[in-house]
Amino acid sequence: MNEVFLPGPARHEGGKGMAMRIVWSVLAVIAVAGVNRILHPVATLLTAEAAGGQFANSDTAYVGSMLGIAAFSQIGVPVIALLAVLAAIWWQPIRRWLFAAALALPFLPAPAAAYYDKTDFTEAYTILPNESAFWIPDAGANKDTQAQFETEAFLNANKVSLKRFIVPHTKLSGSGGFFDFYVPAGRLIIVDRTPFSREWVDAADRGTSRLKEGFPCQSKEGLNVTVGVAIGASVTEADAAKYLYRFGVKPPQGDRSDPRVIFNSVYYSRGVKEVMDDFGRKKVSEVICDQVTSRTFDQVNAEAKVIKDTATKLIVPYFAAIGITIDFLGWADTFNFDREIQAAVNRRYIASQDEAIAAALAPYAATIQSLAAAQALRDFGTKSDGKLPTTIVGLPPQLGVLLDTLLKATPAPVK
Repeated sequence: MNEVFLPGPARHEGGKGMAMRIVWSVLAVIAVAGVNRILHPVATLLTAEAAGGQFANSDTAYVGSMLGIAAFSQIGVPVIALLAVLAAIWWQPIRRWLFAAALALPFLPAPAAAYYDKTDFTEAYTILPNESAFWIPDAGANKDTQAQFETEAFLNANKVSLKRFIVPHTKLSGSGGFFDFYVPAGRLIIVDRTPFSREWVDAADRGTSRLKEGFPCQSKEGLNVTVGVAIGASVTEADAAKYLYRFGVKPPQGDRSDPRVIFNSVYYSRGVKEVMDDFGRKKVSEVICDQVTSRTFDQVNAEAKVIKDTATKLIVPYFAAIGITIDFLGWADTFNFDREIQAAVNRRYIASQDEAIAAALAPYAATIQSLAAAQALRDFGTKSDGKLPTTIVGLPPQLGVLLDTLLKATPAPVK
């Protein structure tokens, strides 16, 4: 009679022995599962709190954080005890399985980037020098247990800040059938502090954009006045939490009922550029145009610096209260008016200059008239009409030296 071939350890022990090993193993697994379920709330809190130690500028704190995550995320002590019990139960057959297990290692599943998975893989992120990061545990007293990456401390020490952060995972009770899913023990929130600067002007040949981005305002009389503004803004580390509270984070893409969206591990704040090009621009426009509208057309021209200084005093504290530092604010363009208004302004300016020059020359009218009459008679053989020219350009060129002397001796005309 041919011998029946039995694979593995079944060839070396009877069916009763194998059955007892299976029974004892099942009982051990059930016991550990019960302990884990009882200790699960404690494990969730301890894992999230241990993760915050990664932000500390300490090698010891980092090692302690990693050990804490490893110990608490899967309740390390019961698992180690289970492994010891199973090793004792299966020691005889396990020696014969070592070779087969070694052959199977290359075929184990590879890690995948997932936030909701039945396998706990490492999830790592890098905090860049221009970023501030907050680690917020999902449960418990997370007002006290959350941590912040203190990049300003690196700056004060003339060092560059950069950190790799490991997001710990914990099992979500009741999320699966026999095996629960791993989910983040907390959330990592990253604030981009990259400085922002803009020249909001109407001109296509200068400014930050070719679009018409000047601020259209009106004077007190209702005349159109368009102004261009240069502005710089940033978020300091001290204001990162305030900025985050006001402007929030970018929501993850996808169906918000999808567990992979619900348990997203990392959230990024809205950038300073995004905030200032929308919300910030509208606020600056409101303040600037309020200053223009409260003044007459002539006052707008005469008080350009006052308008800018007053607007700055209102804008800077407003943005500081919501976590944004205004680094600078000023005019980026000349004031622009409707074409007809600009032409009238030019004419009025020329007339005012002519009037000032005529007033300066009035005491010398008789001399100028005599010189003009003599010049006309000599050059054209005609007599002068005896009237002064209406503008300076109407005077004979030979009077240039005389006029230059007279004007230098005369106070500058009043605008």
